[in-house]
Amino acid sequence: METKILSTNENDIKVAAEIIRSGGLVAFPTETVYGLGANALDPEAVSKVYKAKGRPSDNPMIVHISHKNDMTKLTDLMTPDMERLMDACWPGPLTMVVPAKDIIPRITTGGLDTVAVRMPSAEVARSLITESGVPIAAPSANLSGHPSPTTAQHCIDDLTGRVDAIICGESCKVGIESTVIDMTGDTPMILRPGILTAEKLSEILGKEVVPDPTLLKRPEISSKTGNVADTEDFKPKSPGMKYKHYAPKAEMVIYRGDEKAVNKAIEERAAELRAQGKAVETIVYSSDEPERAAREFFGRLRDCDKKGTDVILAAALKESGVGFSVMNRMFKSAGYNIIDLDNEKGSGRTMIIALASDHGGYALKEKIKEHLGGRDDLELMDLGTHSEESVDYPVYGRLCGETVASGKADLGIVCCGTGIGISMAANKVKGIRCGLCTSVEMAHLTKEHNNANILALGGRITEPDLAYAIVDEWLNTEFAGGRHKRRTDMLDEM
Repeated sequence: METKILSTNENDIKVAAEIIRSGGLVAFPTETVYGLGANALDPEAVSKVYKAKGRPSDNPMIVHISHKNDMTKLTDLMTPDMERLMDACWPGPLTMVVPAKDIIPRITTGGLDTVAVRMPSAEVARSLITESGVPIAAPSANLSGHPSPTTAQHCIDDLTGRVDAIICGESCKVGIESTVIDMTGDTPMILRPGILTAEKLSEILGKEVVPDPTLLKRPEISSKTGNVADTEDFKPKSPGMKYKHYAPKAEMVIYRGDEKAVNKAIEERAAELRAQGKAVETIVYSSDEPERAAREFFGRLRDCDKKGTDVILAAALKESGVGFSVMNRMFKSAGYNIIDLDNEKGSGRTMIIALASDHGGYALKEKIKEHLGGRDDLELMDLGTHSEESVDYPVYGRLCGETVASGKADLGIVCCGTGIGISMAANKVKGIRCGLCTSVEMAHLTKEHNNANILALGGRITEPDLAYAIVDEWLNTEFAGGRHKRRTDMLDEM
């Protein structure tokens, strides 16, 4: 196939639009990454996208529109929350998952009855969609599994001879894919993190937006395919949830921990590898530049591929805000090959405590935050909820469980009205041992004998002063080990 290289002028946009209308494929720039577009309503055209990318057909695509009112052509759902997000974030790097109308072929949605829709802010992208007269299905314009493309050259490298045309525009300003938010449930849920964070979207909506719990843990990866294990039962609602992504050719290792310790460890390991004749590249950003990391990261990986790099050593960013979104990509790029420098007991590092509650435990959670907030040896991670508005305790119990089980927090504290429901939810997560305590003695024993990594408290049955004493005793008690370890190991296997 001959691939036309087009500019962003009006005449070339018309040429590209005619290709789209005729069932062809066009790579084009957006503010996030370059997309590979086809008529979203043409099953045959969409099938060509899967073939060109080598993309599994159950990996849903994002449908791009050029005007807000185009949304009603794709879904019958139009809620006040959706309208708030459209007004605040469109055009821009936000994708909403909504129920799909029958007009959308199921090959476009990955076989689901939901569709992911966004309105890009890049003028070239919107002009192409408008000129084409159809919504455009567009995953990233790269070979499946490769780092996402943020320049026209990246598309040329991957897709020449595979697509009909490539529009060569400017480099992408954001650099990572759009935030994907599921609007089909009672609580808006982030399926793929992006430059628009859960905190920002919560502020816009005036209500809690939570991450999908799978984002907070390391998935089980098949040694044969490199994809998430047990794929037959997993139907992803968003691109990037199931299959391996963003992988450079080189081996990649991520170092996580204190910034100075990480930089030193990377320098020492790079020197060792270079002494062995290895070509080594390092990717290190300071904790205050996550936006720069987002903008540059995929390009850095592609540069390493071109240089023939053998090993990439990367420093983890702080996993909050935009840093969380970048680390989502970085972990996948490295195949979750992580060296955690803070894993050693007694390292003197700050212990991270995740806190979560429903509305019934909100007041007590806030009191515990005040109680622990002055300690220099603790870092508190508040997972919500952030008001007394009614929410579902299973969401927050599981969220805290996933956060601790993934290693993003060392321990967790959860609160609901009685502590019972939220402790049940936390204990559904493999590797979590959540103990509900109503006395200081129980707090001591649940750590000494059960090595409880999450403490549950009842906001309506435990007074703050008693709760403080329970928390302090639990934090200060050491696990006894011995015969108790045999039993906790059995728990972890259940």
